[in-house]
Amino acid sequence: MLSSGLHQVLAFVMLSTCVRALVVTIPIQAPSAATVIAPDHVSLSIEQDRWTDWVGSTSRNEFFYNSLDNLVRLTGVPPRIRIGGQTADTANPSNSPSVEFCDAVIDTTAVSSYQPYPAAYSVRFGSKFYPTVRFLPKDTKVVTGINYGANDDFRASVHISGIVKAFESPEVVAQGVTLEAIELGHEPDRYGKDNLFKNWDIHWSDTSAKYLVEWTNWVKNIIEVLRSGWLGTPYDPLFWTASTSALAPRVQSWTGKYLVNNGLLPGNIAANIKTFSQHHYSGTACNGTSRDLQTLMTKSRIREGLKAFEADIQAAKSKGIDYVLGEANSFSCHGAAGVSNVAGSAIWALDYLLYASQLGISRVYFHQGVGYKFNFIQPTPLSRSPLDNSALSPPRQPYVQPSYYAAIIAAEAIGSSGNTRVIEIATSDRWISGYAFYEGDKLTKALFINSRTYLTSEDSRSQVSINLGFDASISGLVTLKRLVIPHAEATSGLTWGGLSYETPDARARGISRVESINPADGFYLRATEVALVSFST
Repeated sequence: MLSSGLHQVLAFVMLSTCVRALVVTIPIQAPSAATVIAPDHVSLSIEQDRWTDWVGSTSRNEFFYNSLDNLVRLTGVPPRIRIGGQTADTANPSNSPSVEFCDAVIDTTAVSSYQPYPAAYSVRFGSKFYPTVRFLPKDTKVVTGINYGANDDFRASVHISGIVKAFESPEVVAQGVTLEAIELGHEPDRYGKDNLFKNWDIHWSDTSAKYLVEWTNWVKNIIEVLRSGWLGTPYDPLFWTASTSALAPRVQSWTGKYLVNNGLLPGNIAANIKTFSQHHYSGTACNGTSRDLQTLMTKSRIREGLKAFEADIQAAKSKGIDYVLGEANSFSCHGAAGVSNVAGSAIWALDYLLYASQLGISRVYFHQGVGYKFNFIQPTPLSRSPLDNSALSPPRQPYVQPSYYAAIIAAEAIGSSGNTRVIEIATSDRWISGYAFYEGDKLTKALFINSRTYLTSEDSRSQVSINLGFDASISGLVTLKRLVIPHAEATSGLTWGGLSYETPDARARGISRVESINPADGFYLRATEVALVSFST
């Protein structure tokens, strides 16, 4: 039998083999390369066919509202909302009295164990659909998708006119909810290839050359109709452009750089186009394809995937327009079971959205849909499992998923000053990402992410000793909050600074836990963990 002293020595040796030391230097004043990050940098894209399940129809969905309001309380502004996705290209307005809100037709034969909640293939909107935006938090900015694939610009003009009328209603105006822009078309680079809408002309905008002519002509026609006031109050619409899929391998003629440099912004419509949008998923999970959690979380893979857009971002900004990821998440086709819905996805999402800011991406709209595996939020009761279509009895009530914590942490790091800048902190560790946040030029926070997986199959959990250095002396209290995760495959049990959002109403509960630290002594960061260091200098 080993003596207690020998046990202690062995325990120390085992711990030492799992601990790595990392020294990082943080500038006290914001470097010139620090980029502005908007309070609503984290925004949401909602699949259009079941919008009222999210926001509510005759009264607001309190769970969804609370999940957004949590972010408002941290940043001072709500996340922006895109009402779109592939069903926007199946949607048309309806004058039928039987359609008050939305009539969405789903192909039941498409329901499967790997996609329990397929999107609708036909959607009709009634007059009460868009007024539901009044249930969003005050001052929310909304982008909505319009059917471009059906090739009917007059019908699109009528649809937009009805949307404008909804946003001009007294209830919506009182809430300060505004229509930021119209998005014409969803992933036109897929038209004529693998779209699901067989009633279309398969040759409509099916090449970039056609798209550049046909899309810009549509925008010109719609602007003329809406400005004229022929359909109602004269209105000068703003648009998102492109909204391409950007799936690998990328086709050169559909890149943002190519489109911008080949006539996407002609002078007669350029003033009405304010945002260039592309979509990005880290891979696909269509047909139930399995995916690896560590690969998704890996720091180098996140950077490799996003850097592919650098030329597109620069092209858009050279024309004076914003660049956004208008639809993004882990894996297309609603996510991968055991990857998109587990705690490791929070690590991925946080590093992903913050690194995006370093490339000049103004906002990231994380895509959501009822029953989608990659959701931040499941907003309505589910009678079938999103993972395998098995029956849930009783139905599972609304809940947040682990990736929601990424939005909370980012919101707290950005804060409510409206004057925040961020820069990536260089580290020599392939698993550790770091970001420094500044209000104006003053250092306020530093965030560290350990993207190495800690799995249930592992006997020990590695950790890194992070020692903080500064390029000038600092004073004042330094505190630390942690995202505590049981293990990378966990679907619950996460806490942020001791608080859990896994509650019946999406409001945080628990006992706040904030550590006071001495920067010279550093702190430990475990595998699959996040730490936010705050400075009160």
